[in-house]
Amino acid sequence: MDLLYPILGIGALVFLGSLAWESFGRKRAVASPSDGPPAGMTFVAKPLLTDYEVQLYNLLRLAVEDRYLLFTQIPLWCLLDLRLPSGTPPVETLRELALKGATFVLVHPGSRLVEKVVQVERPVPDDLPDGSHDTMFESALRDAGVQLVRLSPLHAYTVPGLVTVLDLAEPE
Repeated sequence: MDLLYPILGIGALVFLGSLAWESFGRKRAVASPSDGPPAGMTFVAKPLLTDYEVQLYNLLRLAVEDRYLLFTQIPLWCLLDLRLPSGTPPVETLRELALKGATFVLVHPGSRLVEKVVQVERPVPDDLPDGSHDTMFESALRDAGVQLVRLSPLHAYTVPGLVTVLDLAEPE
């Protein structure tokens, strides 16, 4: 019993000392979010779509009418649920998906599932072989049962033309 009080006292002092060290002694390693950006850093709004994509967006809205909800510039990881066998590290797949985005997405308003992705083709870099620039993008959409439609920025589309390209014509 004689040793119990000194041991408890030492334990309490160690606890209080470590608490004081955490609170006052150490410098904070991470700045709090309310500190704001570092000096000299500024943020500037930028356009979400190019002029061509805005025109195409307006035509797509008319083409899909009430059949689909139309969204733009959606990252692929927001569209698909990745399911891997246990023990498989998803790091590389997730990294690849995080960098891919869909130009336009057509979502069924009832099921809320993506049915079509409309991609405006971008120029392919010379160092990539033909057809290999979006294999992960295409295969992920195909595996999920989502139709991919590619549109050329060099082509002038009309509403009836988009209805045909998107296969939205009413069956007769």
